[in-house]
Amino acid sequence: MTTSTNPNGTTGNGIGFWKVLGIIAVVLLALAMVGPLLKGLFWIALFGLAIYGGWMLYRSRSANRPNGPTSV
Repeated sequence: MTTSTNPNGTTGNGIGFWKVLGIIAVVLLALAMVGPLLKGLFWIALFGLAIYGGWMLYRSRSANRPNGPTSV
């Protein structure tokens, strides 16, 4: 009974342990970089939305409305 192996000593039945470990390491590094970036962008977007809402409220209050209600 003989077993066939590749020249590098692997049986060739799937990807190797080191490839799987490398893929996992790359994914974890990518998540470690993207996570804080998204967290920071969330607060910047929230701040920008608040400024935009305030600006729209200011514009709607200061606009001249000939047919709108007038204050006495």
